[in-house]
Amino acid sequence: MAVTIHYVGFHPRLILEGFEDIRVRYPIVRVYLLYDSKRDKYGEVSRYNKNKLKTVLSFFKPVEVAVNPLDYGDVFSKVFAILKNETEQGQEVLIDITDMPPVTASAVTAAAMMFPKARIYCVQARERGDYIPDPETPEFSTWVEEKDSKTKVSLDYAPLPGVRLSLFSERRREEEEGELSLEEKLILVLDERKGSADSIVTLINWMGEVVNATVKAKYSRLVRELEKKGLVKVYMKGRYRIIRLTKFGEAYAKALRVAEETRRRLLRSAPELARPKATL
Repeated sequence: MAVTIHYVGFHPRLILEGFEDIRVRYPIVRVYLLYDSKRDKYGEVSRYNKNKLKTVLSFFKPVEVAVNPLDYGDVFSKVFAILKNETEQGQEVLIDITDMPPVTASAVTAAAMMFPKARIYCVQARERGDYIPDPETPEFSTWVEEKDSKTKVSLDYAPLPGVRLSLFSERRREEEEGELSLEEKLILVLDERKGSADSIVTLINWMGEVVNATVKAKYSRLVRELEKKGLVKVYMKGRYRIIRLTKFGEAYAKALRVAEETRRRLLRSAPELARPKATL
């Protein structure tokens, strides 16, 4: 059972096409339509498109929720309320950020991170944004200058919880003196081997450890933890127990590599940043 949340802006067709895909995968019990309550042109467009979607999705009796998309607190409080009530009833909540302005998306993301049953998705369009003139024509520079016409009103930081998501133990990181954690090393080893291993034994061999009962138990526990955190997926294929990186796991492996490359580049340009090794 699932609930969907959609912010309605300028692209109701994309929202609807994405919803049709979701509907095939999940039994939908409720639909929430967030719309712009401001009395300006953006609000008029949002309300117009919200009414269109409300008609098309009438079978699901959409719940309309007015928000100010430029007010972080307003968006956060209303989305948090939906997530709390729905997840407490055992529903999975799928949040469509396709049409969300930046402030709205940041508030929704912060709220979603607090609920394990909340998921965020975005519908990719076949065509991207506005028409852009050919860069080789005189019109190109004129068009670019005209698009750069907005001026600042304020700079606002998105409020976030003081306690952040921590995938791995800080204690373990400290014990390893800033080196990668065992979990991160395992993720990188999997990534180097095309993202999957056909058994725990294979994984242990790749990690350079001796296979015995104690080590197998350690890695079985480690893999279970990584699966719980959404970094690997474990499944049976014939007689093989496959351990495969998820999309998130692949992204995390890439992030680790980029972070290391950045660190080395910084050290080459500023050697004084190197942290001295601890000595006994």
